[in-house]
Amino acid sequence: MKKSLVALAALAVAGVASAQSSVTLFGIVDAGVSYYQNKADGGAKTSSWQQTNSGYNSSRLGFRGTEDLGGGLAAGFWLEAALGNDTGAAGGGGTQLFNRRSTVSLSGPFGEFRIGRDYTATFWNDTTFDPFGTNGVGTNVINAAHSAVLTGAGFASDSTTVRSNNMVGYFLPANLGGFYGQAQYAFHENTKTDGSTFDSKANEYAGARFGYANGPLDVAVAYGETTVVSTAAQEVKVKTANLGASYDLGVVKLFGELSRVTNDFSPNSVVFGSDSVDLDGALIGVTAPIGAGLIRASYSTVKAKVDNAADPKANKFALGYVHNLSKRTALYATVARISNKDGANISVSGNLSTSATKNSTGYDFGIRHAF
Repeated sequence: MKKSLVALAALAVAGVASAQSSVTLFGIVDAGVSYYQNKADGGAKTSSWQQTNSGYNSSRLGFRGTEDLGGGLAAGFWLEAALGNDTGAAGGGGTQLFNRRSTVSLSGPFGEFRIGRDYTATFWNDTTFDPFGTNGVGTNVINAAHSAVLTGAGFASDSTTVRSNNMVGYFLPANLGGFYGQAQYAFHENTKTDGSTFDSKANEYAGARFGYANGPLDVAVAYGETTVVSTAAQEVKVKTANLGASYDLGVVKLFGELSRVTNDFSPNSVVFGSDSVDLDGALIGVTAPIGAGLIRASYSTVKAKVDNAADPKANKFALGYVHNLSKRTALYATVARISNKDGANISVSGNLSTSATKNSTGYDFGIRHAF
């Protein structure tokens, strides 16, 4: 009898312990076939059929867990890796394993403190208020425009556009009547030398986002700054501000975003001959549920303001359909077209290039399964 009581007590303790902590395996496998075509000003065309991934949702494999510390406190971790399931390789390139997110956190009635690699505050508006969620050929055109400006001026792409390493972040608690927000700082971790005329701050990021979501309305504003360096003598301070909103009417959901990205070069950009290049972007979009499916559409535009030169401009229209076979599995199709003017050279895919792209068209056809 005593042995039975001891066994029951041990089982009860084990049950309490398991209830206090949990670990979840999760992921998405998204595979498709895509076609891309660019047409140059002179009429030359480049095109490619490819077996792709992440046309609807980004493929990923992740582990997340929480532990109840008592008194309303909880510790948590989140390790999430991108998948290149079309080849079986790690997604995203580079040597980072958990390159989508790698954080540890402490949360409670005060909110949440999070440390590690994470989404930047300014990216959240780009993806939340885009009907295509910044995936596939339908992605908001301003994301590609920002990279085009930096690479055109001889810089590496901004590594903090979507996520940042070495991030310390604070998130407001969820019980504020619909208000939410976050503030983040990422260390550049570069060496400072006494007496040096130039100390790199490449990859330093500071940003914040504040919003309100209640019922059908969601609206948020964000601002962030980062530094990108090309050589020991030239850098660019990138300042991003955006405002996004969505409103769900039931039969349709409306989306909108305004964005400005300012690139302050020091010294003047050799390519643009200017100390500043501004990108003004806008998006309007809609989703409409149709039975088991969802229609998605958006129109986005971006215009660069360059001193002593024509202001390049690109417009993008995207249309797509998602058919849900179940809660976890969906088929999707998307078509998008970019029209470039006054020297803009933006493509639906970075895998194609021409000397001067007049227009670019892309198609995605695929299947997504979540687990």
